Amino acid sequence: MLEFDIWTILFSVINILVLFFFLKKFLFGRVNAMLEKRAQLVQADLDQAKQNVADAEQLKSDYATALQTAKDEARQIVATAEANADAQGKEIVAQAQQQAESILTQAQKESEQERMRALENVQSEIADLALAAASKIMDQQVDDDTNRAMVDAFLAEEGVSK
Repeated sequence: MLEFDIWTILFSVINILVLFFFLKKFLFGRVNAMLEKRAQLVQADLDQAKQNVADAEQLKSDYATALQTAKDEARQIVATAEANADAQGKEIVAQAQQQAESILTQAQKESEQERMRALENVQSEIADLALAAASKIMDQQVDDDTNRAMVDAFLAEEGVSK
């Protein structure tokens, strides 16, 4: 059967208490310090991870803003290029129209000059024919300068000018 000796129980309790205080003094303090240090490292890692996530979100936001700015600048450049092209197109059309009008005016002037030369040539030929006919009718030869002066005077009277 089991015997209970009070002295044995007392020494056992004292040994346990001494062992507890000894462990508390030398072991538990270091273990707790190590656990605390480990907890601080884990917390620091978590804080660093949160900071990294915040930095990544900030970078993402910055990149999105930069991308939007680049897109806006690209749209602005395209709009400016289209406006410049439109203006150049209108300028080219205006120059072409001005050149066409200039060419048309020049052609009209040349046509008028050619018509005047043709009219003078026709009047000269008519005068020659009229003189030839008058000479045949009169059977005499009149000098050419006198005949021309008479034909020119006749044409001037009739409203036809050289």
